Amino acid sequence: MSTPVPPSSLSSLRRQLSSFDHALRTAQQLRRATGVPHYVVHGVAPLQAFRVTMRPPAWPDRWLAMVA
Repeated sequence: MSTPVPPSSLSSLRRQLSSFDHALRTAQQLRRATGVPHYVVHGVAPLQAFRVTMRPPAWPDRWLAMVA
């Protein structure tokens, strides 16, 4: 198992790409392009702190935003 990477050790670009704001903008763009609601959920991996999915998350505590 790999050791978690602290966010402070990431490059500024990597930090920006793995931010909540970036995930939310991505979800909004996907919603406009597809017409399907997208969810921003809290991921488990440090390099994937937030992710965008079309399915509602199985664990409600990881659900951060819904772009409908």
